[in-house]
Amino acid sequence: MNKYRAAVIGLGFIGLKADIPRKHLPQSHALAYRMNPDIELSAAVGVRQEQGDQLALVAPETKYYMDLGAMLDEQQLDVISICTPEHVRFELLQTVMSRSAAPVLFLEKPVATSVAEAEEIAALAKRHRRTVVVNLSRRWSDGARQIRQAVQSEEFGKLTNIHLRYTRGVHNIGSHLFDLVRYAAGEIDRVQVVRQVPTNMDNRGDPTFSFLFSLTSGVPGYAEAFDDRNFLMFEMDLFFEKGKIELLRTGDEIRFYSAAGHATIQGYHLTLKREEQNLLARTSNMQKAVEHIVDILRTGAEPVSTLEDGIYPLYVADALIRSHRDQGSVQSVRGT
Repeated sequence: MNKYRAAVIGLGFIGLKADIPRKHLPQSHALAYRMNPDIELSAAVGVRQEQGDQLALVAPETKYYMDLGAMLDEQQLDVISICTPEHVRFELLQTVMSRSAAPVLFLEKPVATSVAEAEEIAALAKRHRRTVVVNLSRRWSDGARQIRQAVQSEEFGKLTNIHLRYTRGVHNIGSHLFDLVRYAAGEIDRVQVVRQVPTNMDNRGDPTFSFLFSLTSGVPGYAEAFDDRNFLMFEMDLFFEKGKIELLRTGDEIRFYSAAGHATIQGYHLTLKREEQNLLARTSNMQKAVEHIVDILRTGAEPVSTLEDGIYPLYVADALIRSHRDQGSVQSVRGT
């Protein structure tokens, strides 16, 4: 069977440089395509010859372009990764959809610079009848799936509270955090900013807030922000009637606790039931995402991470910014 033909537009960190030097498992779009037996990485587009030289280290047979139009005119593609900065995203997608028949687009997050622009992108994709898969990477994580299953099955009873800890902006890390909550536990429908925390993302116009929130189910939560100049943080605690789940070290470790009686202390206490460690070293979420794209192309499978999924975190970020501007008022999340 002929291989599906792929191209990567944007050869920054996630497009290529995450795998230079080469890692144990693929972390970039380029190498994940290159290593998939069902895909041929036919082309890539960058802005400097240096990027073409780096591409040759990973995929020497891939044709390198610095002219997007020439690549789209010359290549007959099945999937195109969009790994450029979000401020050029809408115009780029207009060009790609009008000049290429590639049925699947693999889009980096955040989807756009604003909710309005994201909704324009959704209308564009609908008009051109394209399948857009957004790289919300934890959608392909075995650990995230285990957490989702524990919540849905009520393994530890009903969910009662959520505590989040994060750094680096409501659009940057926030997009993953808000999606993880939605994927595992349900949609955030109300937010209230407590304070803004300074981070390296401030000079990019991406603020970071500590805030209260509630899910559509009524479950309350608190997201605590930290300064990424001190350390990085991406953690989640889910509290249940009869237990607790901890996601630690950016999802590399997950601990499941159940409530049980103690031999000497009265009442129920949390006891470690099972744990998963070194999850990020076992599998590559990027590799799994590309395998999923092959399944979409081959069988018409529904995307695990849709354009609508990618837009949702922007609604949460927008509500947080509105709350901060309005002296910490309670704001509804649009689109929920």
